Amino acid sequence: MRRSRRGLVADRRGQVRRQGRERELTRLWRLALVGLGLTVLAGLWLSPYILSACHLDIGASALDDALLPVYPDRLAPEQVLDWEKLEEATAHLEQVLRWDERNIEAQRLLARVYLSRSETTPALETLQAALAVRPDNPLLWLELGDVYDNLGNVQAAIEACEAGRVGSRVLPLAANYLGMAEAQMEWGSGEAAIVLWRRVLDLDPDNLYALCRLADIHHQMGDAGSAASLEGELERIAPEAVGVPLDFRLVEYQALAMVWLVDEGIWERQTLLDVVSRHVEEADGELQRLMAETELKTILGESPEDEGPAAQAAVLGDAP
Repeated sequence: MRRSRRGLVADRRGQVRRQGRERELTRLWRLALVGLGLTVLAGLWLSPYILSACHLDIGASALDDALLPVYPDRLAPEQVLDWEKLEEATAHLEQVLRWDERNIEAQRLLARVYLSRSETTPALETLQAALAVRPDNPLLWLELGDVYDNLGNVQAAIEACEAGRVGSRVLPLAANYLGMAEAQMEWGSGEAAIVLWRRVLDLDPDNLYALCRLADIHHQMGDAGSAASLEGELERIAPEAVGVPLDFRLVEYQALAMVWLVDEGIWERQTLLDVVSRHVEEADGELQRLMAETELKTILGESPEDEGPAAQAAVLGDAP
């Protein structure tokens, strides 16, 4: 009888252990099924982003093969090296936005594509859509300013560039300030022009054109002291330090300033010729050669009979 009770207790304990193991196995199976379900759901949720990342990588690589940037520091039409690669890049980048319409990098790259295809309106709309997602991104504002610059919308370009905190866009912003100052002068608003020329000097203290225009307008206003101070600033700038800015508008403005410096007796004619000659000699790339050519054409437009710049233009034209 005693042995029978011990057997019953042992059997009961064994049954409890088996039930415990069964419950543990059931719990583990449930956890495994839940984990599998979560993995599947995560895969379904992440798959668009994974696919968009793949398309973005392929599209960016194809775009680098297709385009050769003209300017190193701004968004602008680029030289198309391979049209097929450009179309391939466009297809992949557009596919990115189908999977992830808020992908900022794809929108920025598509803006490069559109500008290089002379499609400025789609480029503008693409960057505006990107800014709707990330209005606090200064780079997007700067690139939007670049597009406005290509459209010739000076005021919008300035506002976008200022919203982007200028960054690397000192040259185009300075060019737009100078252009707006000239427009103010045409409208008879010399005071507004002075403010804009001062803004240029805040960006580029050695900007010859802004200094020349300020000195000239202060002479016209009868403010001899301010004019003399500005001319002193111009005399302080060593001709050897005058380079060629990588912006066609600034090149033209600087060429006009150099002619003014000679006319006002601040520079000798030979100084101008030396500066121009050095610019031609240092023009070792296609963009630099175009800038030097623009400088010479502007000077010749002001002094068509001057043989010095004409000779340098001939040298530049004969260069390989």
